Amino acid sequence: MELYRIFYTFRTRDLHFITITGMDMLNRKLFSILVYSPDDSMDLNHKLTPDIPQELYCLLNREKRKIDSGYYDLSTWETNVIH
Repeated sequence: MELYRIFYTFRTRDLHFITITGMDMLNRKLFSILVYSPDDSMDLNHKLTPDIPQELYCLLNREKRKIDSGYYDLSTWETNVIH
């Protein structure tokens, strides 16, 4: 059984951060972490990246290419106003 699962990510490009939301499968708790991501490339070793459990760190490293390419990104919806 996997210890952590990534649900989705949300990018704040102007601030160079990405929010990663997922679940701690063992304790059945949601997590959300803010990771420094300049130029849409996650930097897990940056001083602004929080301390995270080793297993989660390994998962993020394994999934880095998918995260950076937008695989987990939430869809962006444009609001259509009907007059």
